[in-house]
Amino acid sequence: MGLRDLHTTIAFILIISNATTGIWGVLIDKEVIKTPRFFWVVIAVAQTIVFAQASIGVGLQAKEGIEPNDFHYLYGFSMIIAIALLYGYRNTIGKKKYLLYGLGSFFIMGLGIRAMFLGTT
Repeated sequence: MGLRDLHTTIAFILIISNATTGIWGVLIDKEVIKTPRFFWVVIAVAQTIVFAQASIGVGLQAKEGIEPNDFHYLYGFSMIIAIALLYGYRNTIGKKKYLLYGLGSFFIMGLGIRAMFLGTT
């Protein structure tokens, strides 16, 4: 598997993992799911995938000499900023932290979808 294929595969994993954690966070907030036992582990994995994806993208761009697509980078690095904001607000929002992370994961998922469409040109 080449670096480009890896970047595409990780993009799908990023989108699916953040969609899953988004749904999970909302269901915990609405008390449909009573125990958030592994929620934070899955959040950590989903957010680590974002950093891995950015690193792979930088490596791909450097290796293949790809011209920058400004909006692809904007959406990609906006995911990292979103993670930092979620982390910064996690203790200030009280009992709604699951909803915060659920909606934040949906936002990251959306940025991932948008970045993926921009990266296919």
